Amino acid sequence: MRTFKVVIVMLVIMGLLLTAGCADTEETTEDTESDMIVVGIMGPYTGGAAEYGNAAKDGAMLAFNEANLSNVEVVTEDTKSETKEAATAMNKMVSVDNVQAVVGDLISAATLAAAPIAEQNQVVLISPASTSTDVSTAGDYIFRTIPGDDGQGIFAAQTLSDAGYTKLALLYTNDQYGNGLATIITDEFTELGGEIVADETYEAGSSDMRTQLTKIKDAEPEALFIVSNTPDSSVALLRQVTEIGIDADVYGSEGLKVASILELGDSVEGVTITSVSPESEEFKQKYMEEYGVEPPAFAAQAYDGATAIIMAIEGGATTGEEIKDALYEMEFDGASGHIKFDENGDVAGGYVLVEVQDGAFVTLEE
Repeated sequence: MRTFKVVIVMLVIMGLLLTAGCADTEETTEDTESDMIVVGIMGPYTGGAAEYGNAAKDGAMLAFNEANLSNVEVVTEDTKSETKEAATAMNKMVSVDNVQAVVGDLISAATLAAAPIAEQNQVVLISPASTSTDVSTAGDYIFRTIPGDDGQGIFAAQTLSDAGYTKLALLYTNDQYGNGLATIITDEFTELGGEIVADETYEAGSSDMRTQLTKIKDAEPEALFIVSNTPDSSVALLRQVTEIGIDADVYGSEGLKVASILELGDSVEGVTITSVSPESEEFKQKYMEEYGVEPPAFAAQAYDGATAIIMAIEGGATTGEEIKDALYEMEFDGASGHIKFDENGDVAGGYVLVEVQDGAFVTLEE
């Protein structure tokens, strides 16, 4: 009987020890989870702008993998270049994932759809590609690592005027990005003495612009400037320019700087693109070693967006508010150039001309 009681007592003691052990494990797990800082990456990983989105995601992930911070978890969301999807993605990352900062989106309209949600929830949002001037006033938590349309529009207009063109045609996407950039080019080019002889829009993602291009051909411009934000549209546009036989020199925004247009061969020789200053040689080599290709558009800017967040966290920031405050104070030389955010979360930046030569993108010397 005494032996039985001893066994009972021992079992009770063991049970208490096991319970205490489980409680400690649960507490440790909870503490570990609470110490994690969740960072999001959002962009178009499927759909018409997937080529841009996946390049940006790869660039951001390269920075996070290099930093290898034990207290950072990265989550990703596909927005398909759609404003509704961008808002849904941001809501999900805020309410479910508890993110404190996000690299994204790319398309200006998508970024602007996500911005109010980020602002309301004190979550930092850094876009590597959204150039609409509206992004500057989207909120205190909204940043970008690419210069706005105002700088590129002035650079493009000045370039065209300096080249001696007096009659210009514009074809651009009917969205914040396209309308904003076209307006700046129009204002600056006409102020420099030029004339806009044709002004046509198309819906983002469209693949048939023959009606607009026919009107442009009839206007007999000396140069045509194309604003595109999806690779498929860029390819379709350039193919149809050749098919319709437009006798004008072709220029365009950085949306044309995608590998898929090079597959059009001789028909795109001489196409000139206004682009933000190229990535650093160091980043170019790192990206090629990791992914086996040269960095596409916006990869360097996404890398810098991720780097800015990483620097803030390494400096002790753990919340969206703390990361935001750190971003306004930091300054560094990034993969895409010098990064210093102004009071609107914008960065200054230079532009270069990139021309298709012998089936490759070649940066022209100033």
